[in-house]
Amino acid sequence: METMLIVLQTDFGYKDPYVGVMKGVIKTINPDAEIVDLTHGVTRHNILEAAVNLLVSAEYFPRDTIFVSVVDPGVGTSRKAVLIRTRNYILIGPDNGVLSLLASKDGILQVFDISKSPYRLPRVSSTFHGRDVFAPVAAWVSRGIPLESVGESMPAGALIKLEVEEPVVSPEEGWFEAIVLSVDVFGNVFLYAREDVVEALGIRRKDKLIVKGSKGEVECTMVNTFGDVDIGEGACYINSWGFFEIAVNQGNASEILKAAPFERIRVIKKTL
Repeated sequence: METMLIVLQTDFGYKDPYVGVMKGVIKTINPDAEIVDLTHGVTRHNILEAAVNLLVSAEYFPRDTIFVSVVDPGVGTSRKAVLIRTRNYILIGPDNGVLSLLASKDGILQVFDISKSPYRLPRVSSTFHGRDVFAPVAAWVSRGIPLESVGESMPAGALIKLEVEEPVVSPEEGWFEAIVLSVDVFGNVFLYAREDVVEALGIRRKDKLIVKGSKGEVECTMVNTFGDVDIGEGACYINSWGFFEIAVNQGNASEILKAAPFERIRVIKKTL
């Protein structure tokens, strides 16, 4: 029996039995399945946050990992359930954009509409497709069934895609703007700006920056890590995923900036 790793991500939290029941479904179909929890603490209904989690995490998992991402505010509506085969992974979840960032990065090979998959549970509720559709399909795929049997083929161009705005850089005026991708449990604010954006402004370690949101402002120092500034001071750095991030050492940058996902933030290089 062929078995592939199944990685689960949801916004279900840890109080209710939803995640455990999904695992029960998987284990009933494939007792040998290995299951890893990426997280079940995605902010409720935050499709962008979940999509970013997949985007930055997938490369640390083995080839042919099955990612099941259930952040699904449209469950029970006309939105499709899909399986996407990329160059390295299999992605399963609602067709609401939650799989789109990783799928686009890794390269889409095949897409299947699994809304009416023969591998669903016999009775499908209108509110728990994680249990009734996504978990059983993932389990059967982990057993090595042909992907062509999971549902109807559909064109990659028909998938719902998240539209993430690219950073805007003004080297002449010494600033860039980028959207907030997510805020972590520490209150660190993660922007959609990679190292090349910082380099375009000539920002170097120890440079002072002003970070402006629509409702707040943080002054920070460009550093390698939090401990390079005193407790309570702002720190800006390239995070472990390769993106620009704003933090307050042992504080909460998001509370000061009051930044929400998709909000555009301006980062200004201070001149002496």
